[in-house]
Amino acid sequence: MKPLIFIYPHDDVFQDVKQESSLLAERINDKEGNSLFESIVFDEEYLTLFRKLFSDARSYVTPALSAYIKEIPAETEFYEARDFTKARNYELILAMPDDFNFHLAKPADAKIRQFLIAYILYRWLETKLPEQAASYLARADKILSEVKNLLDNRINPIRRYHGYW
Repeated sequence: MKPLIFIYPHDDVFQDVKQESSLLAERINDKEGNSLFESIVFDEEYLTLFRKLFSDARSYVTPALSAYIKEIPAETEFYEARDFTKARNYELILAMPDDFNFHLAKPADAKIRQFLIAYILYRWLETKLPEQAASYLARADKILSEVKNLLDNRINPIRRYHGYW
């Protein structure tokens, strides 16, 4: 088994969410043609909410990849949602089999980041713009499935039922 370590810094994910919401907000107007930019952009005013949604997104990724999660002995830590000084980043340590195709680590890393952003935006938009929120949810579900497929890829294909894969 070889470890595969992914780290998603809180601030980087927040900036990505802010940028994605800004790009969406530039294209959205209400029925009278007024810009909804101020109400759609996920900015620093909502850091506490971001922290909660970031935690929620992590709670979907972790079980989905649980077959590979490596247990790291650690001391007990207390987690407080409003405390931005501790446990800010999402660190994911996977124990990958020796025949895992490690060339797929970068694509898996990118897909996990995309999932975090899509899921957070889904939750942010679900009451503001339900149609756009549904597209972000569909994107998040598809990306999580793609991550699982990437991590299940092996150098030597597994022979099943007289065929491969």
